[in-house]
Amino acid sequence: MPVQILNFDYGSAIISICKLVGHPIPVDPAGSDDPAVIQMGAAVNNAFAELLTQHEWQDLTVKASLPIVGDFAGQKEKAFDLPVDFYRFIDQTQWNQGSQIPAGGPVSNQAWMCYTVRNWSPQLTLFWQMRNDKLNVLNPPFPTPVNFEYMYLTRAQVIDQDDPTLFKNTADKNGDKFFLDGYLIMLLARARYLEWKGFDSSAATRDYLAIFNSRAGSDKAAGVLSLSPSYGIPLIDPLTSVPNSGYGM
Repeated sequence: MPVQILNFDYGSAIISICKLVGHPIPVDPAGSDDPAVIQMGAAVNNAFAELLTQHEWQDLTVKASLPIVGDFAGQKEKAFDLPVDFYRFIDQTQWNQGSQIPAGGPVSNQAWMCYTVRNWSPQLTLFWQMRNDKLNVLNPPFPTPVNFEYMYLTRAQVIDQDDPTLFKNTADKNGDKFFLDGYLIMLLARARYLEWKGFDSSAATRDYLAIFNSRAGSDKAAGVLSLSPSYGIPLIDPLTSVPNSGYGM
């Protein structure tokens, strides 16, 4: 049977808010000079930033690799730039590709100072810490780079209307599309708009929370099915790595 699915974009999100709050529908939501419509657009963009802090969304998860190499032999520490859209790491996803064991971090400030002042740090893997929006690594390898593999949450939640390869963190065109659920974004934006206008936003907030709890509850990785007679997994820690070949047999 034929199926038609309408996906939310920036313009349709604003139009939906207008319908829900009883405001006249603008012909050009993104280009409107109506103060209320402008405020609705601001609420949509505010919803992006707020949702980013509330859950580790799989749709916003990016896998990346960063070559780590020192400037000279014996360098104590070095700072590396992270992607411009970087928001924060997904916990326990940092790995040293060379040794194939987890990269140690984030190292506490106390341990970092101890390692650098005493001119000593463990050499088994990459030890790191976030500082000044950069990835700081202890004793970076030299001269051969080692890849720091990781996953992070991206701030780029919007696909540009005119360039589908351009991802950005704010919407400003009617056809700009969202990575996250557009309905969820619209519901949060409606609640924020009503709140900013001084209206009762309790019902709108309840609508948003009901959908958020449903979306966030289902937005998680599934367990790995195994035909092995054992339900265990290979043991991995910063010092040892047990191969998974033949495990549980």
